[in-house]
Amino acid sequence: MPDAVGRYFSPNGDRVTLALLDEGKVRDVLGLERAPGVAYEGYPIGKPIGSMTFDYLDASAPEFTRFSLQQIYFPPITNILPEDGVDGAPVWFGVDKKALTARWRSWLTVLAMTEDGNEGVFGTPPPSGNFLRVAASAGLGQLSFQTTPETQRGWDAADGAVKGVVEKDGLARHLLWKGTSNVQSAHPLASCRMGDDPATSALDDRHELRGHPGIFVTDGSAVPTSLCVNPSLTIAALAERASSLLLRRAGEFGLPVRPQAPPPGTTDAMRRRRCLHPA
Repeated sequence: MPDAVGRYFSPNGDRVTLALLDEGKVRDVLGLERAPGVAYEGYPIGKPIGSMTFDYLDASAPEFTRFSLQQIYFPPITNILPEDGVDGAPVWFGVDKKALTARWRSWLTVLAMTEDGNEGVFGTPPPSGNFLRVAASAGLGQLSFQTTPETQRGWDAADGAVKGVVEKDGLARHLLWKGTSNVQSAHPLASCRMGDDPATSALDDRHELRGHPGIFVTDGSAVPTSLCVNPSLTIAALAERASSLLLRRAGEFGLPVRPQAPPPGTTDAMRRRRCLHPA
């Protein structure tokens, strides 16, 4: 197995922080209330992802300072993670945290997707499954993620941007997630990534596992590094690209295969018309 398998994991730079909204400011500054005299308390209402900004994804900006921000609903079960907003220990449990949790309807959670240093490494797999069960509702994985200064720089920049937005005009208090020092990610990437250098990439540019002809990897682990946006469309596009490469490779092995669907914009007339530039 290539040495790069299970290394260079990227969490897509995921970084979540919390805004505790002042409902009086929500009414006076934003003009929002549920009914006359009734607080807006909009955290549990609406779709999981409500809005997003790409204003901080500036290609000319220095590396590890670029990111996107996304307002996203996380179920209240994650309330163990934010700090309580009161100086002194404990920061993520206790009476003050209970008071914060009681105001969960006035929360606003923001996800930053930043650049990171691909510093994650997976250890030896457990005897069965993909994690060790330590309690009925808790598991212990084999991922080690020692945050590099570059990754931390990206997180700090995103935290600063979120704080500047949510605390403008006294609208909210910005709180960090301090319930764990571990990385939290909904977008695991790059642990079996494509690349030119065999020392740092398990796959070649055709998604084929180095040293193992005929084995292709086309899920999120093949993505080389953080994307700073939700990765699902990129994963789908790479998988579609890999499908034609896989068929070509199968032909090299002498297998009688052919595509069952035309590639976009090539033989299908309707797709060709959609791909024409209006000019």
